[in-house]
Amino acid sequence: MASQEMTLEEMKQRTSPYLLCWIDLALTPKRLTEIGQLRRIKRLADKDFPVPHSEYTRQKLAPIQDFLHSRAGGWAMLGEMTNLQVLEFPERAPAGLVTDFSFLPKLKNLYRLDLRYTGFTDCSLLSGLTQLRNLALPARKKLIHPEVLDALSCKVSTGDSFYQDDTFPEYRVIPVQEAPCPAPDGLAVRCLEYGRERFVNDEITQEVLDLLAERIRAGKVRSLFLSLDENGEEDFFTMDIEDGWAAPMFNVWNEDGEAVCFQPINEKYDSVEEDAPVEIGGQSPVPKRFAIDDLTLAAECAIHFARTGTLYPAIRWAEFT
Repeated sequence: MASQEMTLEEMKQRTSPYLLCWIDLALTPKRLTEIGQLRRIKRLADKDFPVPHSEYTRQKLAPIQDFLHSRAGGWAMLGEMTNLQVLEFPERAPAGLVTDFSFLPKLKNLYRLDLRYTGFTDCSLLSGLTQLRNLALPARKKLIHPEVLDALSCKVSTGDSFYQDDTFPEYRVIPVQEAPCPAPDGLAVRCLEYGRERFVNDEITQEVLDLLAERIRAGKVRSLFLSLDENGEEDFFTMDIEDGWAAPMFNVWNEDGEAVCFQPINEKYDSVEEDAPVEIGGQSPVPKRFAIDDLTLAAECAIHFARTGTLYPAIRWAEFT
């Protein structure tokens, strides 16, 4: 095998910094000093996966952030971990990080494998993994050779989206407005809540909104509530935030007393069959199509509503009834 002919340092030069950090965390407090140590690793868990700028990295792995960005590298070193039993790639892993899964057939001792949040497609690579008990994969429609799964004697789950394009409710598109809505005298919002903070009427100042915007941009706000009524009983705007994604929603009642809501349209996605990491109210899935992956933009949406009581005009919105 080619990798056996290389020294450890040569292998490291060809390996993704993410994998090297993941291995170091698995070996802690020891350090990787010789190839034989790779065969002693039995678990690479999602909670230990290093991701730049995640809360975990900020708290524990800040010194390695530049290293993770230094180069791409491959994942073939995983094939040396022949005693690996658990391999879990987390949702917060950067998109497209792993493109070659040829190491999988060598990991014959795996009993738990989670590939839901990767670009994995070829199920034929799994045919020899007879020890598997739990297998998590991307959406079934993305897989090739899915017949292999029928021969596996393990629990198989696939990351199929909560929503499907052909059954998703219809909506009206509110186009981008060329001229922004003029700000009224004072602030439109009469009630603001986020975290343990609550402000009503004159307590809501520009300074309060500036601090809110700063915290949204930094990902330090998990959810917020803005209402045009001090009791929160009139038209209101909510936003949930998770892992760099925001799910804003403006809720109103029309002249017929029917509930109407507005959600932003993310132009990067033309399908609803990919769920965002954030959920509305912490429990309702939201497609990436109707969520924002830019917290600076999310802050602008919230502050614009607070000032004007209207939707941020520089993006398109979907109106659902």
